[in-house]
Amino acid sequence: MKHKRPAYIIFDGTCGFCNRTVMFIAKRDTRRLYVFVSSLSGAGKQLLVKHRIQGLETQSVILVTPDEKVYIKSMAVQRILFQLPRYKWVAYLMELFPLKFKDFIYDFISRRRMFISKNNCPVPDEDLKERFIT
Repeated sequence: MKHKRPAYIIFDGTCGFCNRTVMFIAKRDTRRLYVFVSSLSGAGKQLLVKHRIQGLETQSVILVTPDEKVYIKSMAVQRILFQLPRYKWVAYLMELFPLKFKDFIYDFISRRRMFISKNNCPVPDEDLKERFIT
């Protein structure tokens, strides 16, 4: 089912790990449900203000659904995975764990993300480029 408005994935545009993760999602989002927005871009800042999101701009992936619901951290990841055809099983597996535990794991990875990826940011190809808002 096509949405009139897209779901926005807001991410830290200065983080190589975050960029790689967004590219991973973009390549697997065959239904083109998501539009990707750096939290540091004008559009990203507007979305953050509109949804009263402060302090998470560079610490969490943020999902804003077409019906304006906002998800952060592990819940955002889980909601995104539910929409990726071959990765639904991971989202269902995540259902087995309490939110506190999932967010603990998310925060653990988030604090180490700059070391995981040396800020090498992949560049989207022409097909994916139109789904990134700058």
